[in-house]
This record gives sequence, C-alpha cells and structure tokens, in this order.
Amino acid sequence: MVLNDRETAYQLLFECLEKDAFSNLALKGAKVTDFVTASVYGTITYCYSLDYFIKSCSGKDVNKFDPQTRTILRLGSWQILCSSKVPDYAAVNSSVDLAKKYAKKSTGLVNAVLHKICDMDDKARDFNSYRPEIATSLKPEIFGIFKKDYGKERAFSIAKALLNSNGTTIRFKSSITKDAILDKLNNDGVKVEDAPFMDNALKVVSSEKNISEWKSFKDGDIFVQGESAMLTSIVADPKKNMRILDCCAAPGGKTTHLADLTEDSAMIDALDINESRVELIKQNANRLGFKSINAMKGDASTFGSNKAQYDLVIADVPCSGLGLMAKKPDIRLQITYDRIQELLPLQKAILNNAARNVVPGGTLIYSTCTINKAENENQVEEFLKEHDDFYAEDIRPYLPDRLSLGDREEMASKGMLTLFPDMDGCDGFFISRLRRRT
Repeated sequence: MVLNDRETAYQLLFECLEKDAFSNLALKGAKVTDFVTASVYGTITYCYSLDYFIKSCSGKDVNKFDPQTRTILRLGSWQILCSSKVPDYAAVNSSVDLAKKYAKKSTGLVNAVLHKICDMDDKARDFNSYRPEIATSLKPEIFGIFKKDYGKERAFSIAKALLNSNGTTIRFKSSITKDAILDKLNNDGVKVEDAPFMDNALKVVSSEKNISEWKSFKDGDIFVQGESAMLTSIVADPKKNMRILDCCAAPGGKTTHLADLTEDSAMIDALDINESRVELIKQNANRLGFKSINAMKGDASTFGSNKAQYDLVIADVPCSGLGLMAKKPDIRLQITYDRIQELLPLQKAILNNAARNVVPGGTLIYSTCTINKAENENQVEEFLKEHDDFYAEDIRPYLPDRLSLGDREEMASKGMLTLFPDMDGCDGFFISRLRRRT
C-alpha cells in the first residue's frame, strides 16, 4: 500500500517520538518527500513548544494521551503553527483522518484541539510571545544551562539560532583545486557557496542528487563535515611524520582531515569503542584514499601503554551535543541535565588518559560539540589544575583569518575557543589546545 505524505510522516514520527529511533536514520531508510522530511524534523525540533500549545488547548498534559493520539496532535499542530505551506483546514482534516485510522477513540479530541489552535490570533500563535523556553523550544533545564553560562539575552540568541540548521558543509581535499571541485559539483547539479571561515569548505545551497551520488563523493574528493569540526584539525596543526592518536574518531572526519593536512605521511591511530564505527572510519579512509590511518577498536579512557608515544592526541569526547541541535533535533528530546552530569566523569577520564599518551613537548586537543561550560572550559581548567606538566597554548595563531573572535580574544589567548551558531554560522563547538612541558 502506498502511503500519503502525512501518513508517512506520522509513522516516522511515531518511531522517533515513541520508540527512540534516530530521525536521520528513519528518514534515510524510507523514500520521502521534502514535506515529510520537513514535518519530521520540524515536529521534533518544536516538540517542547507544541506540547505547550496542545496542553493549553486540551487542558491535559501531552504525556497523558496515548502515543498514537500524542503523535497525531504534535504533527497537526506543527503544520498549523510552523508550516506556511499547509492551510489550517488541511492540517486539521488530515490529522482527523489519521486519528480515524490510528486512534479512533480520539477523533473528536484531535478535531477539537487542533481547531482551538487554529482559532488563536496571530500573536497567540507566535512562539516569541511566550517565555524563552517556548520561543526556543528548549526544556527549561537546558535553556537554564545557556542562561547560567551566557546570560539571558545571549542564551536566547544562541537558542534561536539552534532552531535553524546552518545547512550541509563539505570539506574538499587539498589535492584538488577549488576550481576543479566547483566544476565537478556543477556537473552534478550542485550549487555551493563559500563557507563562513574555512578555506577548504563549501556550503551546499542546493543539489539535484543525494550526496552519495555525486562524482566528487565517489572519487573521494570530499567529506561532509561541519566547519567547527574542521577547525579542530586546523588548531591541532599536525605535521608530516607525526605519531597521532584520534581518541574518539568515528566516523573519521577529523582523522581523514589530519591525514590530508599531513599529505598522508603521518602515522595516525584512529580509535573507537564500537566495532561497527571502526568500520566507518576504515570505509571513509578508503574512499578518500588515505593510507596513513590505522583504525582500531579501543576504549579512549584506558587505551595506551605505560610509555607516552604520540606527538599529537585529539580527544573529541562524548558530550551533550547541545551545539548540534539544529542538525540533530533528537538531542532536544533525549538530553537532560542528569544525563549531562553523567557525561562529565567520562569526559574527564578520557582527557586524563589522552594526556598520558602525549610525549613531552607534544600537543593535546580537547574538543566537544557542545556549548556547555561544565563540559568545556571547566573540564580544561580542572585538568590544568591537576596536571602541572601541561599548559594551555594560545590558540589564535592557528585560527583562520575570516574567523572573527570579538570578545573571545582573551579566552583564545588562554588556549580555548567556543564557536556559536548565531555568531559564526556553524555548529556550536569547543576547542582547546594544550601542550605537555618538556
């Protein structure tokens, strides 16, 4: 049976919202239209706000509804409140049709609640008319982290930027010129523009094909990677013949970038705790044609011998991922304050063990894809207090000219940099450069 778009969106959302499926994988495994993709990502992104409206119009907490009704109401309210392409009547009627099939007892309720939302005036529909958590669709405990770290006004700006994806960015290898890669992309019907600050990066504007079908992808000329993640490898400043350890390497973005920057002449050990993710590193290294990468399974919190043997160690640790919420909206559903607290000891353990592997005079890079100071600056500052054989190194000489630091100048001089979606046009990210004393 061929499903219509709304039924497809409903089924995919049910898997994501009720069975914890990852939205990108759910969408990848199905043939979907742009409407379905927008509906799934949009409903997940605005789920916290939508639940507020549903509760206001039903007088009932969303979690009190059965899962089918809950999903239908969320999808319907997203179409009414967030999509400019769907008429209100169509959103209501299609949701009622879904209820007739998947939640028969709730048909009348779905109709009534969505009609109430439709009857709201423009101001009442405007998320910005409500408290910051509703306006930015963030759980209070997560918005509270931003507010504590950056103040209310700055927190709001960051959180608003995280509602909109900054798009897909690709890194092209140094062995191919920019003109050559632009020709290849043009031949594949791909339109791109310069990325905000990285020279070897391009932002995808539009594409007629899936990335895996591009000739440049098949030829191993490009890697899909955010600018902030690319900057980590630039700040690491790898050199030829170095022994390098990438502690949490999958899927291989930083690893292959390090190989590219060293003209495939370093000795790179790429570590991951999951065997299937180790295979991803190998596949990406092979596609890009790099021979200097040795992908292996291992625990970054314990890996290594008694003798330090790496000139450069990258510790891009597991984190809350708050800087990636625009691209990975599932994080909004899954992350909690308690979960973040559970990550802190693991981050510390990986950082401490990574340091053990750095030779005297060598470099240690600590990075995360979050903008939570407890996982970032605080971890580094605590590490330096406990490890007097390491010091923070001024990060500014390694930064691209097009990256404006603004009021981050002092922190960068102390070896730390946070990238923000509202300021830098990229994912939220943290990078620190540390050196072991000789």
